Amino acid sequence: MFTHPHVPDSPIARWDTRWKLAAIVAAAAGTAAITKLAPASVALAVGLSLIALSRLPAHRVLGRMALFAFAALPFLILLPFTLDLSGAGWSIGPVRVSEQGLIAGLAVFTRCLAIGSLAMVLTDTAPMHLTLAAAHRLRIPGLLLLLMGMAYRYTFLLASELRRVRIALRCRGFRIKANRHGYRTTGHLVGAVLVRGADRADRVSEAMRCRGFDGSFHTTTTFRSTPTDIILFTLIIAITVALLIWDRY
Repeated sequence: MFTHPHVPDSPIARWDTRWKLAAIVAAAAGTAAITKLAPASVALAVGLSLIALSRLPAHRVLGRMALFAFAALPFLILLPFTLDLSGAGWSIGPVRVSEQGLIAGLAVFTRCLAIGSLAMVLTDTAPMHLTLAAAHRLRIPGLLLLLMGMAYRYTFLLASELRRVRIALRCRGFRIKANRHGYRTTGHLVGAVLVRGADRADRVSEAMRCRGFDGSFHTTTTFRSTPTDIILFTLIIAITVALLIWDRY
């Protein structure tokens, strides 16, 4: 799971990252403010349409959407049995299922999938460093972007360290089991990975200071806006505003 995903060529990948970042963030914020099922369903359709335009691999999309669905599943399970039980609904033996609760649960579930699809479009259609450079051009604080970039980079480094230690343990015949030895060995493994990660962080800090690092975010990436970029941005914002108006009125 810790691999740099390939960015396929597509109209969304060629979209200027600054305009794309601004449009997707605004669309995700607008989608989070939607409360009704019908506008949330349209927002999900918009997100899936952008994924289709992005030409992302089907297995990657299905895997990510399954994670989003699993995260939102508790709302779909709990709300029909806890919200407005005195209103319209159905009785299944001693259990009362609320119609309003079911609709509200579906709205939350759909909204989560819509936001997840928008996030997937943003993260999978441009390299991380390009997205951070675009955010810097949009006046996002450079220190925050540096922290995000290092966190992203060190996720892969720590995963590589964990993989190496895991292979070493398996070569020595260790298999994780729910007993005292398994828990103790797992604790030692996590501690070793964290200690090695801290040592690496110290070395990287010294190397950055030797290279004149002053805490500022620097990039050589250049951007150029085209009429298509502006049209796509305007279209996404217009759809988001229309969905919010539909949801409210």
